[in-house]
Amino acid sequence: MTVHNPSDLALGLDLVAAGVPAVDEAAMAAFYETNVDQVFRYLARVAGRDDGKQLLSQVFLEFFAWWPEHPEHPKPVATLYRIARCRLIDYLRRRGRDTDLLLAEDLAAASSDGGHRDELGDIVCRVDLGAALRELTERQRQALGLRYVADLPVKECAEVLEVGIDNMKKILKTALKRLRQSPRMEGYQTAQAAKEAHR
Repeated sequence: MTVHNPSDLALGLDLVAAGVPAVDEAAMAAFYETNVDQVFRYLARVAGRDDGKQLLSQVFLEFFAWWPEHPEHPKPVATLYRIARCRLIDYLRRRGRDTDLLLAEDLAAASSDGGHRDELGDIVCRVDLGAALRELTERQRQALGLRYVADLPVKECAEVLEVGIDNMKKILKTALKRLRQSPRMEGYQTAQAAKEAHR
């Protein structure tokens, strides 16, 4: 599904007309087209389709207000996702929603999509995953959300969290290991082991 809302881009370009330093409009349009669908999926998976569209507009407005001030920034996609993550956190707080349980549902949905079944298939279950996620650090939860919910490559996850690629891999590996070893997940691991034994 492609989200093409020219008004989002027009609003960003209006900032240029309002005295914000100029940025190449073609570059802004290309950046928007390259990233809009993936950012929308990231937002809509949590906020739903309609609220996701509103959040998408806010995210790109903030980004296009930031970008002219930092045209040579080496990692604009990381900044875009940091803005998106902040808007999602604000959205969830306003609604009093539990972000840990929500991440559990998102990870389960991402796993069932088939894209990461091999890595997450043995630990994803909706009932206890939320509790197991609470045992992780905030950074580990963010890393899992960016990698498996936003479906960003490890390199871009590292840029968003402002860590090196090797450190990002360690964060993800540790988070997955801690989930597998969580007491909340023991029953599921036993069931998985039984399935493998009967193959």
